[in-house]
Amino acid sequence: MTEKRKIRLLEKAPNKLRFLVEGFPLPLVNAIRRACFTDVPIMAIDYVEVFENNTVLYDEIIAHRLALIPLTSEEALKKYKRPENCREGDIGDTNCYAVLRLEVETGPMEERIVYSGDLETFDPDVRPVYDNIPIVVMAPDQRLRLQAYARLGYGKEHAKWMPVSVAAHKYVPIVEFDVNKIGEECLSCIEMSYPWLVEKIKKSKQGRIEILEDINTSALYWCAQRKCTNNEGFKLHYDDKRFIMTIESTGSLSPKHIVLEAVNAIVKKAENLLTQLDKIRKESGEVRG
Repeated sequence: MTEKRKIRLLEKAPNKLRFLVEGFPLPLVNAIRRACFTDVPIMAIDYVEVFENNTVLYDEIIAHRLALIPLTSEEALKKYKRPENCREGDIGDTNCYAVLRLEVETGPMEERIVYSGDLETFDPDVRPVYDNIPIVVMAPDQRLRLQAYARLGYGKEHAKWMPVSVAAHKYVPIVEFDVNKIGEECLSCIEMSYPWLVEKIKKSKQGRIEILEDINTSALYWCAQRKCTNNEGFKLHYDDKRFIMTIESTGSLSPKHIVLEAVNAIVKKAENLLTQLDKIRKESGEVRG
């Protein structure tokens, strides 16, 4: 009998997505998690031309800071070519690169912090996600002039092209309990970190609770192993057939878009693998076509 496959939304926020995955094998779930880091393209600054800089930071440090500023990429995925379709270093190709400019100057008695919001973009669809990321502190009579070029890239090339700050999955924690059999030491240990859980246990008296909240169950596991070992009234185990997946975006793409792009990347890899295997079979004479 085929195992039922389900995806249930647990939490949705602008930069965060949590969902329950059921009926899918662990290798596939983990592949999607890894692909969120490595195979989803986003925009990031790759080249910087510094025309003038007498600030405290070297050109290379400023370029590095600029590269790590998240850039909006939702529309960029439709407008710009993927990295594999662009020639490396051809920054004049407007189909591959978006241009941003930074020009800041301080007066004789002026000090200021240069922020990501000071970047001017030639393409409104490619701009800093956040305006308050500091780049450099400028002293009086200093000047910073540069032009930056952003392109689509993959996290497997460099961390600046990773669209997620978190992509993780875990087994679903399950608590089985009987209030009449739980020892006081066990219950007190759990209550120190999870008072809401103890409240549920006392209210239900006996039963089973699936913990779908976004919490760390390490302390609960410690209580189960150290304070509830000889206790028949409390058991903690993990369902290895069901997973809670958490995706947190840097803001370049929505979490939903990231997951869909990750799935598409895995599908393309699978199709490419099948094509190569078929080619090998034909060359070896196993398949005649």
